[in-house]
Amino acid sequence: MSERGHHWLTRLYPAAWRDRYGDEMDELLNDGCGWREMLDVVRSAAFERLRHSFGAGVGTMPTYPRNVAVLVRKPSAVVPIAMSLGALSVVLLAIANGSAKPQPDEGTAAHVWQILIVAQLPFLGWFVLHWLARDFKAALPILTLQLLAFAAALFPVWYLGL
Repeated sequence: MSERGHHWLTRLYPAAWRDRYGDEMDELLNDGCGWREMLDVVRSAAFERLRHSFGAGVGTMPTYPRNVAVLVRKPSAVVPIAMSLGALSVVLLAIANGSAKPQPDEGTAAHVWQILIVAQLPFLGWFVLHWLARDFKAALPILTLQLLAFAAALFPVWYLGL
């Protein structure tokens, strides 16, 4: 593709984006641009146009999560904590109702608790495999919080022998 064509691809982006990154994009596209790269640039430009139209400008481009505040917003970080807290609340509600007694046939609360505990394991696994290897320093506090919530959900069941 010609240099003029590369410049045309860069013009697909919003003006604020072009002011900040346009020259670098032109140089990158001049190094080599096939059909796949062109489609990727068009897709990214459309995404940036949408972000710009909703008020998110260049300053809010997606960044690599290098801190806990960004990483904690990821579903694989929040879902296990929420499920553990849900499991803990199920046990506490069962205790408050007086239905938390060892029984030969488990009740609804026990089944809901079991589902919440087991269903969060894939999320925990994904978090460990995906984020802990990428950024150990940011992922470790979140993993610690996830494991504490998990232990808090297990403790009443173990302590009361439910």
